Amino acid sequence: MTKVDVGQFTWQRGLLRAGPLGRRIELRSTGGRHGTAAARVIYRPLRPAGRAAAIFDQFMMRVKIGPKVDNPLAFADTFLHALPKDVDGMAFMHSSTPGRCIAALSASGRPRYVLKVGSRDDQRLQNEGEVLTKLPSMGLPFNVPELLFADFMGDHFVVMSRAWSNCRQAGLLSRDELLDITAALGRPGNGKRSLRHGDLAPWNILRTPQGLGIVDWECASLAQRPLRDVIHYLVQAGGHLRWIDARAVVRELTEPQGTLAQLATRIGCPQPEVDQALRSYFASAPAASIRRVGGFRDRVASKLGLKVT
Repeated sequence: MTKVDVGQFTWQRGLLRAGPLGRRIELRSTGGRHGTAAARVIYRPLRPAGRAAAIFDQFMMRVKIGPKVDNPLAFADTFLHALPKDVDGMAFMHSSTPGRCIAALSASGRPRYVLKVGSRDDQRLQNEGEVLTKLPSMGLPFNVPELLFADFMGDHFVVMSRAWSNCRQAGLLSRDELLDITAALGRPGNGKRSLRHGDLAPWNILRTPQGLGIVDWECASLAQRPLRDVIHYLVQAGGHLRWIDARAVVRELTEPQGTLAQLATRIGCPQPEVDQALRSYFASAPAASIRRVGGFRDRVASKLGLKVT
């Protein structure tokens, strides 16, 4: 393989969420059709305002209208030496985790690679690399990223996986879909350890041509039951995205036919463990930095008779 010359591309930023109004993420792209395709892999906002801004920015990037910027991947030149020379588009953004960035690369006109680059002490990113090596052998009924590389590179820790083409956000999962995912993570009755994703939220679940796919495994932990995953998914779907109201979340968490009770039955969790999972989630989850999420979480906890931190 021939080394990719990341300096051969002209980079630009968008004008809305990728520009002055979105300085936290600082989405950048090499522009044109290929760079825009790469940008869609790493930036898929779910709220209407975010989607509209992303569509506008991606259109402007595709037609190469927007401020030119320095190459944000110049520091990663040594990471890319093993990639084929047909890489023809790139995109870059800052992660919500301080000190980490995410990049996507297209090759031969299609999204091909996703890079997560953190500091050497980024424990969660290292955990994701370890978890992704184990997931293929677990026979899970959904897609997980194919790990290509996870190791230290100079002052960074890098995780590289294969990108999925022709995928989209999954939207609100049905009860059966959420149960199938979490019951598979719970591994009932097969002698294997349970697995908790740790951040099972709508933005981490995609629909691919081969079925559902789940990304961002940095908070995953073995030997942990996925009860918390169900609680977290419902609270995030309601609080952050307004896809479900607080009363519906409470029903799914408390009623005998609700998602949480059905999951507990499938994976053999006694009721005291279910009650403890609820108490633990609302007692230990950090206060939401977004006011609407924090308020929603408080309303759910109040209806459950629980205190929140």
